[in-house]
Amino acid sequence: MNDTNFVDSHRFSAAFVANQLERLVDVIVTQGNDMLDAAGIEFPSRTVSTVLFVGENEPTSTADIARALGQPHQLATQRVDLLIQIGIIERIGDPDDARRKLLRLTPKGRDQFQVLSDRLEKAGQAFGALFAEIGCDFPAATQRAAAALRTTPLVTRMKAF
Repeated sequence: MNDTNFVDSHRFSAAFVANQLERLVDVIVTQGNDMLDAAGIEFPSRTVSTVLFVGENEPTSTADIARALGQPHQLATQRVDLLIQIGIIERIGDPDDARRKLLRLTPKGRDQFQVLSDRLEKAGQAFGALFAEIGCDFPAATQRAAAALRTTPLVTRMKAF
């Protein structure tokens, strides 16, 4: 994969911000997986937020995970199923509702969660240094951009031009 592509230097490059962000996500996911592998963490980087949520909120449900992470229930279910398959989390019965299943970390998952917590602390520091290097609080900027687009959609903004 190239660092740049046709649209990056095109006069319409601003209209392709989603493409540029998607490529950035791909780089971060790839490097995140490398970081996890180097630490002996056995789950993929795209499931880190699920493990983090379960580890900090167990027992919890798949619906709780989906709601907390702002993900479709189907995506949360796929990630939970993968984490169950590799032995990181397990389903247990809800003592208050026999029909409901809850999730918690397995002993292996607890060990991995501790390693993950250390890695996330260091990753947060590394990203903080990156954001200082590029002169942008990127998480805050993306949150502001998303909020601004929810308030005034792109189609509405285009009417001004």
